Amino acid sequence: MRSPRPNATARPDDDTHAPPAAPSFAIFQELAHVQLTAVLDSVRGAKVLVVDPALSPALSLVAEFSHLKEHGVEKIFHLESNPVDTECKNILYLSRPEVTHMQWIADHVREAARAQRPHEFTLYFSPRRTLVCDRILEEQGVLGDLTIGEYHLDLVPLEDDLASLELSDCFRSLLVDEVPTALFGMGRALMRVQALFGFFPRIVGKGDAAKQLCDMLVRMRRELAVDEPTAAQSNTLSQTIDALVLLDRSVDLISPLCTQLTYEGLIDERFGIRHSLVEVDANLGSHATLPTANVAGSNTTGTASANAPAPAKKTRAALNSQDPLFAELRDRNFSVVGGWLHRAAKRINQDYQDRHQARTVSQIRTFIGKLGGLQAEHQALKLHTYLAEVIYKFTLTPTFNRTLEFEQTLLGGAHLGSNSAFTDYVDELIGNEAPLTQVLRLLCLQCALGGGLKRKMYDHWRREIAQTYGYTHLLTLERLARLRLLYANDAGTRSTYPAIQKALQLAVEDVDETDPNDAAYVYSGFAPISVRLLQCIVRDPHFMDRARAGGVSGRRFGPGAAGLGVTAAWNSLAGPLSQAWSSSPASSNETAGARADRPASAASTAGWKGFEDVVQLLPGRTFDCVQTVEDANPYTLQARQNNRNFLIATTHIINGNTMLESVMEGTA
Repeated sequence: MRSPRPNATARPDDDTHAPPAAPSFAIFQELAHVQLTAVLDSVRGAKVLVVDPALSPALSLVAEFSHLKEHGVEKIFHLESNPVDTECKNILYLSRPEVTHMQWIADHVREAARAQRPHEFTLYFSPRRTLVCDRILEEQGVLGDLTIGEYHLDLVPLEDDLASLELSDCFRSLLVDEVPTALFGMGRALMRVQALFGFFPRIVGKGDAAKQLCDMLVRMRRELAVDEPTAAQSNTLSQTIDALVLLDRSVDLISPLCTQLTYEGLIDERFGIRHSLVEVDANLGSHATLPTANVAGSNTTGTASANAPAPAKKTRAALNSQDPLFAELRDRNFSVVGGWLHRAAKRINQDYQDRHQARTVSQIRTFIGKLGGLQAEHQALKLHTYLAEVIYKFTLTPTFNRTLEFEQTLLGGAHLGSNSAFTDYVDELIGNEAPLTQVLRLLCLQCALGGGLKRKMYDHWRREIAQTYGYTHLLTLERLARLRLLYANDAGTRSTYPAIQKALQLAVEDVDETDPNDAAYVYSGFAPISVRLLQCIVRDPHFMDRARAGGVSGRRFGPGAAGLGVTAAWNSLAGPLSQAWSSSPASSNETAGARADRPASAASTAGWKGFEDVVQLLPGRTFDCVQTVEDANPYTLQARQNNRNFLIATTHIINGNTMLESVMEGTA
């Protein structure tokens, strides 16, 4: 389970006798907060803030609305095609460098000029300004009317050891549209990590996007040595980070398709967790709620009708480690959550009963001092009891259980393409017009594990989906075929999954869900492929050298595993291997190829130092995968001997639904 991390600073202390401070993403929260304050203060006086809707959730994690008000923000609007209706003189835009947004902003500026409104416009790009956007603003004739700057909001800390770019469209743009914009953003963010904690001694990766990012980081470091030689020389190799591990989502498209079975994972499946927030009924009165009116960027317009009918009032509750009860429950398999909540309720009740034992003034004062904490714990218990009850009912539904049964059968290695029960169930889901994502998750899982579908079955389901959900989804199916998630296997090739499953020991029987000793607990017996790959790298510093050489290791991942060697299993997965070594700033002019081909240094061949690894997961990772990455060290073959921690950076958090929705026609 997640263990508390020590407080971290950006740099180790100068005291050479003290161990270097553990790195943490918390400093990015502080930097983003300071930079946002500078952006707000750059516009003097009262101002209206117009925020790109895609940025507003991340912005709410950086600063609360009260802080924005302290720095002159009177109202917040979401950026849209309609001009902002305000009498405020200063209008401050915060937007991604999107072509459509530039056209909207240009329209707003021209409309203000026509109406002779004395507005002053300021535009900050996040995370960076682009020449394309400048050109559009110039062609629209408004470039001179705007004061333009940059706000570098890239890695948003969700926890001290977890940060995200919060790029919800990254999966589609990288893997479907093949637009590498997100890679450049992640490259810049990782260069900032190196500026704070030192250069990564080693970069290893698997997958096409990982290879591109690895090459980009090597190139960026070379450019830094040329453009800013003083800064490059001041950055030595990190004393607290052993390696950067890059794992491409295309290497493991199976895990997101599976139903998450931890408490946090099931909250995400049932409610949807966005930016560490979950939407619940407002009458819960949770201690962690964030009322919509107080969240930066949450006001979609300033002119919404107060008389419009609205559904039951909702509020957003924060789900993070600041809630001690959630920190205990989040990584647990849901089957044990009820017992934990029961014990927490008994403990809180007993603490309340202690008030009857308070006889003296000193004892009463002590109890009153504890009362605030008890009330917060009680509100947390109320929230998580509600969530657990809803999830429990969700897990009792026939659809959930039948879907999970077929998932487990598929993950066990069975091919259900011609299984009548599986076929009938999928046809039943389509006939009942179940959510298309629910249908596609099962079909894509069957296809990914079985090496494609038979042409007859593929054509059958293609026809049924088009007739039931609309012919526009033929484009959806075409995109899934390009991703090798749903396609017809006309060549009759055999799936490599059974061999990979054996080599990496993905299926684990008799997993202890109460006190798990293997990463497979998150899916009740199935370990995510990406986590197993990470374990291979962590346990053996020579592993990547053997894998790149194409050698087949005689070692297996776990006891009793058989079949394909581990390195051969690596090479059978999608995408190339990538590796780069770093020595010192003095050698930063070395070519990328020479650095990548260099054998491990003496320090590296001695093994891992036992500090931190930065794990870059792109594009997107599930909550269950994040949990098992954070727990990866206890589940390595060296048991608990390595004393490792992981910092996890990702483009965004996904699940099977959001991953498929991103490629569905009409949702982009």
